[in-house]
Amino acid sequence: MVKSLTPTTLRRSGQRGFTLLELAVVVVIICILVFLALGKYLELLVDVERSTMEYNLGSLRSAVTLQMAERLVKGDQAGAASLVGSNPMRYLTEAPGNYLGEFDSPDPEAMEPGSWFFDRKAKVLHYRVKNDRYFEPGLPPPPQARFEVRAVLGGEGDAAYLAGVTLAPLEPYSWLKEPKR
Repeated sequence: MVKSLTPTTLRRSGQRGFTLLELAVVVVIICILVFLALGKYLELLVDVERSTMEYNLGSLRSAVTLQMAERLVKGDQAGAASLVGSNPMRYLTEAPGNYLGEFDSPDPEAMEPGSWFFDRKAKVLHYRVKNDRYFEPGLPPPPQARFEVRAVLGGEGDAAYLAGVTLAPLEPYSWLKEPKR
């Protein structure tokens, strides 16, 4: 004989399904947790981009400094002076994977966000920012940071001499903790 299941028999046997209210509460809790996790994930992506950009800048500055030191040790003043305005990516043993190369007057808007590229005509290294809501550029869009190899002079007036080179930003920029509205 087949026994029919009724709400009364289900309660007696200890088995019970979810009510619509319980299911709605669980769905709301899961949605809140996903929302919080996605926000934290986006913050981590921004931190990774910022850290990677700053790491690359540190490597580039070291490479330019080493090139300058090598030329000065060899007594090659002309070679040292040729570093000014050069592409610092040339001095790395291996360029970052997101380096697109050298271009003549590139359109930054056309470049892939999250990448480096060098403008041969302007002699400027660009970083095109990916997470632009967390970046305060010194330029109008697209969001980017621009750098150039500059001379560091020692002495004054007629006694000035090339004391070194530096990789310096063309405009101030900053990474934000909270996204722009």
